[in-house]
Amino acid sequence: MSEPLSPAEHLQAASEAVRQHNHAAMAGGYDSTPVVSRAAVVLVELCARLQQATEHMDRRVHRDLAAGLLAPDDGTVPEEHAHGAGVALLDARGALSDLLGDLQVASGHLWRLGMVYEPEEGDA
Repeated sequence: MSEPLSPAEHLQAASEAVRQHNHAAMAGGYDSTPVVSRAAVVLVELCARLQQATEHMDRRVHRDLAAGLLAPDDGTVPEEHAHGAGVALLDARGALSDLLGDLQVASGHLWRLGMVYEPEEGDA
């Protein structure tokens, strides 16, 4: 039995899957609207997971800051970088929220076209 992946390894694997998908799509991988629908559903899920990941990252940085575990290599106080990271992650969550909403609208239109892909239990 293999060891479970860390959150960073999960994100790296998801990034690689997206990269491979993009290469396949550019090579004509979208051969039908149901395939597009399936990709939209996956992007909705990925976007939601990215939002969760940024929340976990932000909490971890603030936990490490409070525990005195952060030591920037540029000589600045840890609060400066922790605050900068927190603001950037908050901005990212806002952008992801907008993207998620747009992808959900697209998925809804695909549903109306009768082309939605619903994963089977074994697909997850």
